[in-house]
Amino acid sequence: MISMGCINKKFVIGILVLMASAASAQMTSGKIVFERKTNLKKIFADNPRVARFLDKDVKWKYESFEMYFDESNSAFHPIEDDEPDQGFMKYLTTHNTIYKDYASNEKTIVLDMWGTETTIKDTIQPREWQVTDRKRKIAGYLCRRSILNVNDSTRIYAWFTTDIAPSIGPEGFDDLPGAVLGLATEDGSIVYFAKSVEAMAPPAEKMKPKKEAKEVYTVAELKVLLLEKMGQWVKEEDLDNMFSWL
Repeated sequence: MISMGCINKKFVIGILVLMASAASAQMTSGKIVFERKTNLKKIFADNPRVARFLDKDVKWKYESFEMYFDESNSAFHPIEDDEPDQGFMKYLTTHNTIYKDYASNEKTIVLDMWGTETTIKDTIQPREWQVTDRKRKIAGYLCRRSILNVNDSTRIYAWFTTDIAPSIGPEGFDDLPGAVLGLATEDGSIVYFAKSVEAMAPPAEKMKPKKEAKEVYTVAELKVLLLEKMGQWVKEEDLDNMFSWL
């Protein structure tokens, strides 16, 4: 006859074995390629200066990004298009490069601001996600949906998988128990989806900026500078919305 104590011990051991097996199966370093779709009609619907330049058949803009990661770092890069946009169309969407060091809780962002690179170094801000029970598959991974209220008018949906261990995601969206493979604004104007996931050791040259910046700002410092120089063209709430993505 098997004692209850023996059954409990076997049960606990079994759970520990399953947990160890699941942990060992998690991907801890690799590369994710994302496709971003931007609905230009929605983004610039209230901006007649831009809307008048958009062809009636132009609705979506498609762009690709790559994210390299390991257990404590990530690097999010735009992928150069073989046929880059010409003229002002190039500047209708963002092409930022974002490096994060989770061990030191620091981020370095190289902003592409109308063709000029500007560097931010700041702390990584926490995100307050609401995890839901809704699920879907993205790039072969079962993902769970979560919701982030950026402000009173902006809501972000993210789909994350715990099969990829680091808390990473496109742009500045992370702080979930796994990797974000899908991201979308509530109105669908900006959508990211992972197209491929590859386990690999990230190349060292991809994990840090190519050159040291001459001038570096915090987010707060750059906001003040932009308002001083461009206050007649941009509003403070526009900058708040832009930096909320980082």
